[in-house]
This record gives sequence, C-alpha cells and structure tokens, in this order.
Amino acid sequence: MVSRVVIDTERLRNTKMYEDIAVKAGDYPEGEHPLETQWTFWFDRKPTHVKKDSNAYMDGLAVLGTFNTIESFYRHYAYMARPSDMPRDYNISCFRKGFRPMWEEFPEGGCWIIRIKRKAGSSYVNRMWENLLLAVIGEALEIPDVVGCFLSTRPKDDVLSIWNRSNENSKVRYRIGEKLKDILDLDMNALIQYKEHMSSLKDFSTYRNATNYIFAPTESKESKTPGKEEKEAGKKEGAAEGMKAGGA
Repeated sequence: MVSRVVIDTERLRNTKMYEDIAVKAGDYPEGEHPLETQWTFWFDRKPTHVKKDSNAYMDGLAVLGTFNTIESFYRHYAYMARPSDMPRDYNISCFRKGFRPMWEEFPEGGCWIIRIKRKAGSSYVNRMWENLLLAVIGEALEIPDVVGCFLSTRPKDDVLSIWNRSNENSKVRYRIGEKLKDILDLDMNALIQYKEHMSSLKDFSTYRNATNYIFAPTESKESKTPGKEEKEAGKKEGAAEGMKAGGA
C-alpha cells in the first residue's frame, strides 16, 4: 500500500507545471488517501513501421483512466493485464495528468531504462512493474522532475523506464538512477541505461542506442581517498560510469 509522502513539497507546489494537477482537499472522496498530483494511465502498441510524425503516434495513444488517490489507482490497476499476460510490442505508461507519454512533450529530458530478460520469470517482471508504479505515484523518488514511467513488452525482453522532465541539473538525473536501483532492489552491479529524448527524436527509438551505466555505492567521507576512482566518477553522485550501448 502506498502512503502519501511529503516530498520537496514547496518546490512541487511552486512548480507552475503542476499547479493544475495538484490534489487538493475536496478533489477526492472522503476517506480516500490523496496523492500529491493526479496521474493518467496510457496504452499504445508499438508501430510496425517507424512513425516520424508525432500526430500519427498520438492517434495510437489511448487513455485508460485518471486517478488522484491510492484507492482510485487500485480501481484502475486491478483490471489491468500484468506484464507477463500482455502480448509483445505493447506499452502501458503512467504520467502526471496533462502530460502525454511523448518525447516531444519533454525534449530537454530523457529516461532511465531497465531491461528484464524473459528467463527472469513472469512473477519477477510483474513485481518490478508494480513496485515502479507505486514508487512513482507515491513520490518515493522524492524528485518532482519525475514525470512518468513506462512498461514495454518486447520479443526478447520487457523494458521498464522512468522519465524525467529536464536534464538541466545532471545531479538530479543521476539521483533518479540511483534511487531507481534502490527502489527496485537491483544488484549493485546491475546495468541500467539512459537516453535523452533529443536522441530519440533523431533515431525514433526510446531504447535503441541508449548509454549504459553502473552505479557504485557512494563512499563515506571518512573512507574516501581522492584518486583515480574519484576522477572516473566525474564527481557525480553514485559514481556513474557510462559507455555507449549497441542495439535495442
């Protein structure tokens, strides 16, 4: 069960883009537990050919429902197919209300990507997707720049991604990646990827040509010794080391 959390509340409420979707008293049934903002579930199918026109992509998007409390979230989620039961090449996404799951909506942002191989088993991907959803709508990442998340079923693997609004602050972006690994309880050496939406707008793919990252634990100030490792970390939180990935 998700509980309402207080994140950087002042920042969230002062962010103009969230003013209209902030959940206020009277916006929800008495006795229900409000979320910080309203959210919308979306559904679409991966096109059989590359759609270079955003209008064509929008035509394939379907709204499954909008919610603003824990209870209304479960009223929608209870009737949704779990990842293991979905056919291949379909997407389900959950975004703050008013924002569409499109690269064009957040051209200065991007997304962290986690690929889950089929051999991991159906219960694993189902649990990962549910944990990601609950973390996002419950503001467990404590970062208002998080705008939504995706589940994509593909022939070789299932893909989870979490989208951020802007890359203006690189520390915020890397903190999202670190928190994502913690929330999903991934192995310390697990590989995750990141791709900027500007790159997706060029190659017309959310996942292809993404950059690989491995986050090492942050050392304490007492034990940290400046040297090669610190330089390689690039002074980023969590010591993120990146290299270009191939294929999707």
